[in-house]
Amino acid sequence: MGELKHFFHEHKLILNEAESVVSKDVDCAMCRQPINKLIDAFYTCNTTATDGCSSSNCAGFFLHKTCSELPSTFTHPMIPQHPLSLIARPYRKQLLYPCNACGGLSQGFMYVSENRFFCLKCVASQLKFLEDRILRHQGHKHPLTLVQTAALLLCHACNTTAIDLSYICTICSFWMHKSCADAPITYQCKYHNQHTLILAYSLPQEYRKFYWNCGVCSKIINPVYWVYYCANCRFFAHLKCAASSSVMLSESNDDEADSGESKLMQFPAHDKESLYKMMQQCIMKATNALHNSATTTETSPHIDCWGHEHQLELGNKLEDTELLICNGCTKPISLVNEIFYECNSCNYFLHRSCAQFPKRIEHHLAGNLVANKLKEFSIFKCGGCLILSNGIFMFNETAKFDIGCASLPRTIKHKGHRHPLNQLKYPDDDNFCKACWSVTADEKEIMMYGCEKCGFYIHTRCALRPHLVKHRWDPHPLYLILFPKNVADHPHEFDCEFCSEQINPNAWFYHCNACDLSFHGSCIDPYYRLSNVKFGATNISSEALPHQHGLTMILNKKKQRCKICGEDVAGLPVLECSPCKYVVHTHCFF
Repeated sequence: MGELKHFFHEHKLILNEAESVVSKDVDCAMCRQPINKLIDAFYTCNTTATDGCSSSNCAGFFLHKTCSELPSTFTHPMIPQHPLSLIARPYRKQLLYPCNACGGLSQGFMYVSENRFFCLKCVASQLKFLEDRILRHQGHKHPLTLVQTAALLLCHACNTTAIDLSYICTICSFWMHKSCADAPITYQCKYHNQHTLILAYSLPQEYRKFYWNCGVCSKIINPVYWVYYCANCRFFAHLKCAASSSVMLSESNDDEADSGESKLMQFPAHDKESLYKMMQQCIMKATNALHNSATTTETSPHIDCWGHEHQLELGNKLEDTELLICNGCTKPISLVNEIFYECNSCNYFLHRSCAQFPKRIEHHLAGNLVANKLKEFSIFKCGGCLILSNGIFMFNETAKFDIGCASLPRTIKHKGHRHPLNQLKYPDDDNFCKACWSVTADEKEIMMYGCEKCGFYIHTRCALRPHLVKHRWDPHPLYLILFPKNVADHPHEFDCEFCSEQINPNAWFYHCNACDLSFHGSCIDPYYRLSNVKFGATNISSEALPHQHGLTMILNKKKQRCKICGEDVAGLPVLECSPCKYVVHTHCFF
């Protein structure tokens, strides 16, 4: 049994945990309330007069354990300038002392300061209240004190401002909403119901290599503040967003969705073939908008196109195994279901919509644009997608677009964002692309797609990436991952198979679940920036740089040096004479 030396009694007291040692009903010496010998823990003094006790007999002294824990002094919030002392008032059954706090009458012990009296019950209640006000939370290193008056404050846990009860740290001025302090360590979130989320009091160190978007509101996660996360799915959510009742998910259609969104062109395209068809639809729509629709629907056997010196004839329907590339948009021509025109003497081909494309258009971002056609071995960079091309382009003094980008719709719908995306001028500030998480520092595009309401921007070339691609390193198709949680149960990093660098899971990337292979969007096709260049032009010559044989335009994949400037030409378009092993950059040649 435990022993206690209490300041009120001269002998050691023995603790009895509700043992049946009391033969009759007794009262506590401090509060004068009965002790329930079957329920209450209490102290007793068993010292008798023969043991040297100055009193006649201490065997009748009993003390509630709760009363024994009351302090000898106490500072009451009502009179903080006058500390209270616990004293024993003269005890007579008929003598009662009024409490200045509750007005009740007490016998015996009271807390006293000058002419103020407080009963034991009121002091015990105040001590319990003060104990409840002190919080030791794992999210902060110091004890926190509850401020029971609701106030408007910026919470250092969730980084939001709200009117709430709060906890404050008097050592370092840390503030926290009481609702944040009560947040559970694990949480089943309706926005991510595959796994239980875990509360972290700052972003775990292993995830700090990249920025992360909140899976609910799409805004950046600040690594300093509390966050709910799922390690398996790389899902992160702000503390308040995880518990939000409103639908804010970036993948979902919210209440603001307009029924007209269904009429918008939907991205990403399913695959490359689908993308080519969508681009042709854009070009055809731009053509129809500036021509009489009857003109564009007629299929004339011959056509005069400003982009070619010879009259073009209606193309023959050949076997689908043959590959023809349009000299206008530089995309394949389907020989089964597409109408096209050709010049047999020049190996020159045009989709019908490209052949009828107007020579002048008014672009809402770039103004008046005029069409032009370079020599087939000359290359320009499109200001819409920054992809090189040698097809037909529209230009003025400040802009240059291939006809595909010049025809793209002003507004599209993309699965990567809940709102429609509008075609915008590239922002002056460094708003990074939410698809590839990069900012083009040296040469910005003229246009991009974005939602100004959410601060969501993506490059035009990123918007055009298809949902499904094939790669020779994987027998399965690879899918475009728009959100990290789309690859469930994948706690380890995504490493690009091509460049071996770690992939930012927030960026759009390609992944095969079956083989666990991943590629950066820019690495899935290393020659993507040349995807709009039509190679194969032959018999190219120049009076300034004569060569005994005609040259052919190819994509050089070998390590060679340009015969003119001496620089490496690996991975670049070049003019080649295969018999002479002669290669030159296209820009060096002319």
